[in-house]
Amino acid sequence: MSVPYDVFTGAFLAKVTEYEFANMSEFARTEAIDGYMKRSIAAFKKICKYDLTTTADDTVREFDVDIAPEDMDEIADIVSEGMLVQWMKPYTYRQENLENILSTRDFSTYSPAGLLKQISAAYRAGQRDFTNMIREYSYNHGDLTELHL
Repeated sequence: MSVPYDVFTGAFLAKVTEYEFANMSEFARTEAIDGYMKRSIAAFKKICKYDLTTTADDTVREFDVDIAPEDMDEIADIVSEGMLVQWMKPYTYRQENLENILSTRDFSTYSPAGLLKQISAAYRAGQRDFTNMIREYSYNHGDLTELHL
């Protein structure tokens, strides 16, 4: 049994409201979201008990791996959380935000510096949540017999 990419895409889109995706072509949207997914899986691959890196088939957009139904929701949640972090990362380093914070002397009600601060805080919170989810997964599914104590 294979796992379609759409499982992770659906979990990601349920977490984010981005009108930019609505204006993109289906090909561009799929390419962007699949990129987020692959970077998220790369961060999770050392811990995940299922091989999602070498079993990926981009042609049919599926993973050729059998994931137990009781594990599927948890893995989809972790991967989609990582996708959320990958999606937010470019907003943190957007050139116009950095230029605004460097050149604005006075702070208005809608301060570019304040916006960048909020974006950065949201990104850090997303990273922290993703890392904590991976740790929790590792704790719940890890094999302590492999440790050399």
